[in-house]
Amino acid sequence: MSKKTYWKDIWKSLASSKGRFLSIMLLMMLGAFAFVGLKVTTPDMQRLATDYLNRQNTMDLTVISSMGLGKKDQEELKHLKKANVDFGYMTDVTIRDTHEALRVMSVPDKISKMTLVKGQLPKNVKEIALASTLKKNYQVGDTIKVRQADDGILKETSFKVTGFVNSPEIWSTTNLGSSTAGDGNLKAYGVTVADTFNSEYPILARIRYDDLVSLSPFDKTYQNRLREKTDALDELLADNPEAHLAEIKKDPQDELNHNKTSLAQAKEKLTDSESKIATAKKNLEEQEKALSALPESQAKAASQQLQEAQKEMASQEKNLETAKKELAKNEKALIKAQDELDRLEMPTYTVYTRETLPGGNGYMVYASGSDSVAQIGNIFPVVLYLVAALVTFTTMTRFVDEERNNSAILKALGYSNTDVIRKFVIYGLVASLTGTILGIVAGHYILPRIIADIMTKDTTISGIRYDFFWSYSLIAIGLAFISAVFPAYLIARRELSEKAAQLLLPKPPVKGSKILLERMSFIWQKMSFTQKVTARNIFRYKQRMLMTIFGVAGSVALLFAGLGIQSSLSKVVDNQFGRLTPYDMLVIEKTSASAEEKEKLAEALSGPEIAKEKEITYASIMLEVPEMSQHQSVSLLITRQKDFDSFINLYDAKTGKKRELSKDGILISEKLAKAYQVKEGQEIKLKDVKGQEVKVNVSAIIEMNAGHYLMMSQDVFDKHFAEFESSPAYLLNLKGKSSKVLKQQASKLLSLPAVAGLSQNSAMVDTVKAVVASLNGAMTILTVVAVLLAVVILYNLTNINVAERIRELSTIKVLGFYDKEVTLYIYRETIILSLIGIGSGLFSGIYLHKLIMSMIGGNDILFGTQVAWTVYGIPIAVVLIILMLLGVLVNHILKTVDMLEALKSVD
Repeated sequence: MSKKTYWKDIWKSLASSKGRFLSIMLLMMLGAFAFVGLKVTTPDMQRLATDYLNRQNTMDLTVISSMGLGKKDQEELKHLKKANVDFGYMTDVTIRDTHEALRVMSVPDKISKMTLVKGQLPKNVKEIALASTLKKNYQVGDTIKVRQADDGILKETSFKVTGFVNSPEIWSTTNLGSSTAGDGNLKAYGVTVADTFNSEYPILARIRYDDLVSLSPFDKTYQNRLREKTDALDELLADNPEAHLAEIKKDPQDELNHNKTSLAQAKEKLTDSESKIATAKKNLEEQEKALSALPESQAKAASQQLQEAQKEMASQEKNLETAKKELAKNEKALIKAQDELDRLEMPTYTVYTRETLPGGNGYMVYASGSDSVAQIGNIFPVVLYLVAALVTFTTMTRFVDEERNNSAILKALGYSNTDVIRKFVIYGLVASLTGTILGIVAGHYILPRIIADIMTKDTTISGIRYDFFWSYSLIAIGLAFISAVFPAYLIARRELSEKAAQLLLPKPPVKGSKILLERMSFIWQKMSFTQKVTARNIFRYKQRMLMTIFGVAGSVALLFAGLGIQSSLSKVVDNQFGRLTPYDMLVIEKTSASAEEKEKLAEALSGPEIAKEKEITYASIMLEVPEMSQHQSVSLLITRQKDFDSFINLYDAKTGKKRELSKDGILISEKLAKAYQVKEGQEIKLKDVKGQEVKVNVSAIIEMNAGHYLMMSQDVFDKHFAEFESSPAYLLNLKGKSSKVLKQQASKLLSLPAVAGLSQNSAMVDTVKAVVASLNGAMTILTVVAVLLAVVILYNLTNINVAERIRELSTIKVLGFYDKEVTLYIYRETIILSLIGIGSGLFSGIYLHKLIMSMIGGNDILFGTQVAWTVYGIPIAVVLIILMLLGVLVNHILKTVDMLEALKSVD
């Protein structure tokens, strides 16, 4: 048979159904775009980050000691198996005439190498290279001056700027974490040569493990191995604090002992001198008495000698008094020095990962954001593809039905069933494959770039690494085959089982039957003719009814989930820092502070700038949390009262009711409770990195969106947590809430010797906002995709409905129905089914939203599921607007259709 006629018929079918072809193409394109785009974005971002980390040979772990790393520490770290260690220095200072904190670090040697952005690295103690974020504030050749604490370790406080760098350890350009200088928030950093630091011991050790170099830092294998190495380091350094403190104290104590000995000798000499002066003084008194017995000539000479001796005596007594005062002063200084030495706290050793390292907020946000996109990609495109596939299936079914006559003619002309089936397969293949390929390309090269640009907007790492993932592409193509090609084959095969003569005849109409409403006569009898027709037609075309409901429901569910996620994300900051923890700052007091230092702190806390303050006990511990690859920092807040007043509000995570501290248990934050899989009333077993274990009852699970918390009374702490180090602390609320006031007050408090550290809520706010912003951008794109899906689905189903029933519509128009009545005759069904779909979609969207929210946020952020009323309103409004616009289009189509031609088309 002639293939020319065959291919001509195929192309004619394509040309005569542009709308159907385009809708199938768009459905497959949207599905592939969302599926491939979300699936490849995370690996693209993670591979880019991995390349960057490996290029800079970034540390896997960093050990930081509060008193430097002693000789024993260094030896133990140097002998770590299959690891390279690089020692360095760092200190936080304040940029002069500002409240801004600057972290000054020694230039890394081989590990965590700096990226030179401009200029050159420093070569001597008077030079510094600043973070690239300060390029707007300084130029190469400028001078930057800093001020440091009295016990600062910098030899110089004025530096010449030689260049600008990026550190592979500090990715964020806006939120660099906390600092012990300035206003408590790190503004920037700089690097200088190691000789600039006047410290006997290095402050930190960067460690790079040979067996981790080839692994992606985002893989579970890497994270599990890293946790093992963290545990090993904690165990290795566990007994070092006592030895290092003794090492630190040795020389000063020897010097003090020497000075004490010298002081004792000086005292002895002073006592001897005092005794000699007393004896001499007594001799002078006796000589003065003997003057009266001497002859006048001798008395005069003797008197003169006596006066000179008395003057000498007075001078010696004066010198003795001066020596006594000096001795007392030196004795007081020795006592003070000994007291300061005795009050030295035990040094702490902290093992940090890239996420927990001071300044590692940017890396944490990047890792958390990319992981959240992966989690969304496991759910969102699946629902989208399922909806698109079902609608495509319906579309292809309708296409085969429309081509029934043509199929019969081809069959009558001698074409085989295989040839006829191939026609429909080619149509489905071309439409679906065109859309899928476009979606794959856009998913690989457009969506990842958009999401990455949003997520890396405030980081030093930018761009995206474009890799083509054949696995996801083949899955998308496979889904296209299942959605469009496979149904075309099955339906065409079923149709062609009939003879050509039967195929030339129209399909018999769907058999009518009584519906449930007809059996409810009290309702049915009150319905109008058009209402009855609509009700019967809805159940007459069950496949289309289900597809309309399911299609609209799927679109609304995706819209609700997308908008709901954005709404929930936007509420996190206000809920956490406005409702749950509305305090301005937390000030931690040094446990070794002297009475005088504590008094100065008390004066500052009672100053006019402080609106309210509350004394508590604070502890921070690193826990080994189940189901989490890294150790988690947990804050313990303790008070002797029943709650924390208005500084921290304790709400039950389930009921939302206010809770109070218990006398026999702890209040645990919701995210931590989920990680431990504990419920209220159960016992929880906590184990820190030092091996200390605690078993305690959970009195309540409280609502917290950011961070891990354990709240308890002082009695519970003393009973169960007494072995853990704790410090006096103060929750503060300031009278002024401006950024300037917060910076000034934070800087003032940090300058006090009794303050060990200070935490501002604003720093945590910035971290949470960064995570929220990164996810918001991705959800905006997906929301737009959901809207487009709704448009295509409703257009497609409406188009099918009109095409299927054009003869029926022509009949009622010929019978005298007006144009609007004809449109409503068919479109009323679409409206009713869409309303049912909207209701189902909202119901499904609630669960879809909750499911996605439970999967994102990282280790220490828990997003709520509350949404604004607009999340319910917008999907309803979008669908209604689409229905209204499509109604106008349908009305126009039905007005222009030649009804008489339609009535005889089958003949």
